[in-house]
Amino acid sequence: MSARHYVAFSDVSVTFGHGEGAVRALDRVSLGFGRGSFVCVVGPSGCGKTTLLNVLAGFQAPSDGRVSVAGSEVHGTGPDRGVVFQQAALFPWLTVAGNAAFGPMVRGVGRRARAERAEHWLRIVGLWEFRDRYPYELSGGMQQRLALARALANDPAILLMDEPFGALDALTRERMQEELQSVWRASFMTVLFITHGVEEAVFLGTDVVVMSPRPGRIIERLASPFAHEAGARGSRKVKSDPAFVALREQVLGLILEGPETAGQ
Repeated sequence: MSARHYVAFSDVSVTFGHGEGAVRALDRVSLGFGRGSFVCVVGPSGCGKTTLLNVLAGFQAPSDGRVSVAGSEVHGTGPDRGVVFQQAALFPWLTVAGNAAFGPMVRGVGRRARAERAEHWLRIVGLWEFRDRYPYELSGGMQQRLALARALANDPAILLMDEPFGALDALTRERMQEELQSVWRASFMTVLFITHGVEEAVFLGTDVVVMSPRPGRIIERLASPFAHEAGARGSRKVKSDPAFVALREQVLGLILEGPETAGQ
């Protein structure tokens, strides 16, 4: 993998179990992308999307190959990589502000500095006025916004998102897509986003990576220009653009039919 890549997966394989019961989740995956990329990974259930994210997060060591960030091999978790899961996984005994400031507190950031970080990101995601509420008092969409703010308050270089909007209703999901895209454009952080939603991937990603059924391999990687356009044009105009529809259908065809027939 080229040294110019900020994140690089080099012939990464992951096998769970041993002997006849072993399951190969990823098979010789090589993928690299630069700083500021928004990479969306799609594919059928069980294709290894989440395993790919877990390897970069440091939750799962590869069985073979290596993954590196800025040239340094990943060994375990680190504050440079923030993770947002499908379920918000908030601390119910902490207020909204307390949840947002939790990561910096654990890292030893001073009280004033972590309060300023929490306030900054809670304002960005529109939750500052709810700072003294508790998670159970928030809607599902608000809880996911808080989970995003909590991850961002750690000032990660890479944001890893594992189907974070999968449990939301359609309207809230669309709004969350717009908010996430706004945060990404403002910060230009690097994002790896796992999703089952093809439209979501084409809308959010600078790159869409399509994976095969298990064992997970990369079928295709497609550049998507729409992440840079939505701020000026609005999401509905972008998603109804014929070029957007064509790319969405191409990605869907790759998932359903494979690379040989997707273009037909």
